[in-house]
Amino acid sequence: MSLRKLLNEYKETDRKEIYVAVFENFTYGFLGAAIVSFITCRIDIAVLLGYLCYYLFLSRVINRPKYVTDLGKFILFPVPTAIGAFTGYKIAFLLNGILSN
Repeated sequence: MSLRKLLNEYKETDRKEIYVAVFENFTYGFLGAAIVSFITCRIDIAVLLGYLCYYLFLSRVINRPKYVTDLGKFILFPVPTAIGAFTGYKIAFLLNGILSN
């Protein structure tokens, strides 16, 4: 993987395709991490809703075309997914505070 190759792939990829990939991967990471936080706080309704959302969205992630470029494999999947997971972890604890009051 070279930086030049990644930049060329970025330039050749439609912007809408990049935005959709970032949104999907962020949401995938967000939902996965939120479930763990809900389980930790033992809020059953949030766990149930979290699993429902996660598995509904997972069907979209599984059934999309596989990433074949380095841009997709090394940037568009792991970076937004990790940011989404961290955000889900943080926001889920805020939601837990709201739901438990």
